[in-house]
Amino acid sequence: MNLPETSTDFNALNDLLQVKDSRLNALLEATKAINDNVSADSLYQIFKYTLKAQLQVDRLALFMYDQTWKRVVWEANNSDIFIPIQSNFDKFTTVKELSEQEQITFDGFKYVVPVYHKQHPLAMALLGNIAIDSTHQKNEMLDFVQTFTNIITVAVENKRLFKRELEKKQYDKELELASKVQGMLIPKKLPKNHLYEFSGLYLPFNGIGGDYYDVIHVSKDEFVFCIGDISGKGVAAALVMANLQAYLNATLGLNFKKEKFIEKLNQKIHSITNGENFITLFIAKYNIVSRELLYLNAGHVPPILIHQNKIEMLDKGTTMLGIFEELPKLDFGKITIQPNSTIICFTDGLTEMEDSKGHQYGTSHLIKLLQANHTLSPEVFNKLLYDDFCRFKGNVLFNDDISILTAKFM
Repeated sequence: MNLPETSTDFNALNDLLQVKDSRLNALLEATKAINDNVSADSLYQIFKYTLKAQLQVDRLALFMYDQTWKRVVWEANNSDIFIPIQSNFDKFTTVKELSEQEQITFDGFKYVVPVYHKQHPLAMALLGNIAIDSTHQKNEMLDFVQTFTNIITVAVENKRLFKRELEKKQYDKELELASKVQGMLIPKKLPKNHLYEFSGLYLPFNGIGGDYYDVIHVSKDEFVFCIGDISGKGVAAALVMANLQAYLNATLGLNFKKEKFIEKLNQKIHSITNGENFITLFIAKYNIVSRELLYLNAGHVPPILIHQNKIEMLDKGTTMLGIFEELPKLDFGKITIQPNSTIICFTDGLTEMEDSKGHQYGTSHLIKLLQANHTLSPEVFNKLLYDDFCRFKGNVLFNDDISILTAKFM
């Protein structure tokens, strides 16, 4: 080691040691802040104040990359906001002093300091003029900037990834809970006897759906069957459907007039969703003795009734439930069910299913299948229908829930 020969040399060496000591302390303070789990905004403030103190830089900016470049630190004399063009950033992989033309492109900034992680851009620091003298060598200063920027931005990125992982776990828990709630809404067993027979098919999209169907006996001579679809997904949608099911089970036997019953049902849904979600619902009451079917279609895709190859769409009703506090005119349908009739209720996930060319399965396709096979039992028909639409869609994934409730009246 060469000792300084003069007091001037000694002072220069002392200054240099102080600079290095100051930079080391800055790195230690940043590391301590990271270990203390300070916020990302606090880390950005540490980045800003440290580089301004160490470099006496007149302009400073930091951009983080998360699908696109986002400005997180901005220190400049002018109030203009520099908006980077991504292609201008992508071409820099190492620390560089910008050319005069590049400085124009980068709004007067003079140095660029990129941070990459596994060949993917993570951050980009931009610097203006920095204080360079005998104790502040440019290359050493830029090396420090790169090291410090790496430490700060990697810590921020780790925070972001950790937060995203927590959000994913929370989302997965929500999906699991919603799936359990939804699963409890779908009946495991439907009625089957010598007078009528039901069979259901439930295929939730992405493991959780917003569909519901049920058959509820209200007396020895009458039962209600329904199918519904709620806008939205997740726990909130499942809970709204759970409320619908609970309300139906609690009130169907109270002998409300049909208009009052539907109005109260709509008010119940609206009070829960505040008009932000809505339910399409087909609901029908069947009298075993009179064979009379009274129904209302609230914005739902019309079920199909077939008897002796004659098709009737059950479309009388009103608008979707939950949008308005008061429903417009109610139009109930009333028909007499002939022996050997079949009704198929379904959600729009069936008819709007697409094949690889974008063609929809459609109601006409379903009607043709029903006309050719309506004498089958509901269970056999649903299996046939499932095979048919699976062939139709081919390798195209489901993009919505599919629920089917098929009823046969002897």
